[in-house]
Amino acid sequence: MKRAFRAVAVTAGLTVAACGNTPKPDAAPQEPPPRTLTIGIKFDQPGLSVQGPDGKPRGFDVDTAVYIAGKLGVTPEHITWREARSEQREDLLNSGAVDFVVASYSITAARQQLVSFAGPYLMAGQDLLVRQSERAIDQPEDLDGRTVCTAEGSTSAEKIRRSFAHNVKLTTRDTYAQCVSDLIAGTVDAVTTDDVILAGYAHEHPGTLRVVGKRFTRERYGVGVRKGDLDLQSRVTSAIRLMIDDGSWRRAMETDLAASGYKPMPAPVVFNAPDKDLEPGDPTTLDPELVNAAKAVAATSNARDWEGFRSLVCPETADAIDEIVFQYTPQYDKTLGSEVKNAGYTNTVTGVTQTDPNSATFAFHETFTNVPDKYRSYFKDIDYTATMVRRNGSWKLCSLAADFVEP
Repeated sequence: MKRAFRAVAVTAGLTVAACGNTPKPDAAPQEPPPRTLTIGIKFDQPGLSVQGPDGKPRGFDVDTAVYIAGKLGVTPEHITWREARSEQREDLLNSGAVDFVVASYSITAARQQLVSFAGPYLMAGQDLLVRQSERAIDQPEDLDGRTVCTAEGSTSAEKIRRSFAHNVKLTTRDTYAQCVSDLIAGTVDAVTTDDVILAGYAHEHPGTLRVVGKRFTRERYGVGVRKGDLDLQSRVTSAIRLMIDDGSWRRAMETDLAASGYKPMPAPVVFNAPDKDLEPGDPTTLDPELVNAAKAVAATSNARDWEGFRSLVCPETADAIDEIVFQYTPQYDKTLGSEVKNAGYTNTVTGVTQTDPNSATFAFHETFTNVPDKYRSYFKDIDYTATMVRRNGSWKLCSLAADFVEP
C-alpha cells in the first residue's frame, strides 16, 4: 500500500541591495506588525463565555480560543473579541467579520453545508433548566402544554416539540440570559439548551434554578471557520488536539466549569480536518491474520463478548478503548437507562490499510437498531478508525477513534 502525504514547503528569499561604494550603517531592523485575530464568542454563557466587569471575556470557550490563537502565533492582547449570537455565526464567518467562532457551536450536517468545523473540543448534551421549586418537569416529555424558551437561531426547542412533547409552546429570545430572566419571572416554564450552558446559569442562581439532569442529545462543539478554509480548519484541529494532550483542556475544565457542578463527558476524540476516506487496501497484499483480527474485533463487540474483545486489545490502552466503546453502547448509558434497554448495534468492517508488516489501520461502521425515534440524534451511527499493531506474531488493537455520522 502506498500512503500519500501532502507537504507544504515555505521558502524565504533574501535580497541585498547596495548603493555606491561607501557602505552605509545598517538601518535598525523593523519588527513585523504583530499578528491579530478576530474571534467570535458569546457574551452570555456562564462558565463558557461571559464578559467580566473589566469588559474582558472569560470561560472555557474563551480559554479554548486563547489556546488556539497562541498556537497560531497570536497573543491574547492581539485578539479582538466579537459577540457571535446563535443566529449570527454563519454570516460572521462567511463575511470575513471574524476569523473563527468558538461559541458552543454544535457540529450538525446542516451547518456543515454553510461553514467548516475544526474539532470537536467539547461534548455536551441538551437538557432543561427549571425553577428549583418545580417538581412536575423531570424530562422533556413533561413539557406538553408548557412553555419553553431558547435563544434565537437555536434548534433546541424545536427538537423537544418534534421528538418529545408535540404540544409544547415555544418562545425565543435574543439571548439565553433573557430566557433565564423569563424563567425566574415565571413567564416560561423551562429553558432548554446544552447542559454545560444551563449549569452555569443554575450556578449563578443557587436555590432558585436547577438543571433537570437528563441529557437527551449528544452535541459536539466545534470551532467554526469560513466554508472551505481547509488550511485554517486543519491548524485549529491540531491546536485542539494539543490542548487535550498536554493537559490544558483538563485544567481549563477545572478552572471554568467545575464550580458549577457540571460533570462533563470525557474529552472528545478530535478528528483530522479535512476528513479523508480510508482506502480499502489490496486484499492480495494484506496479511490474512490482520484481516481476521479486524473481523474479530467487530465480531466480539457485536456479540458483547467483552472478554474476547479485550484479549485483542493492547494492555496499555485497554482502559481508554473501553471508555470509548462503553460510552457509545446503549446498554451502558446511565443517563437513559431502561428507555434504551432493547437498543442494539452492529459493527461492520469497511476498510483495512496495512502500512508495513507490523502496523495497520482499519475502519468499521456502527449502526444502531431499536433506538426510540426521539433518541436518534443521541445514538447517531458511528464511524470508527482503529490502529492495529503486530506484537509477538499477533495483531492487537492499540487505539480507537470515533466520529458520529450526521444524518
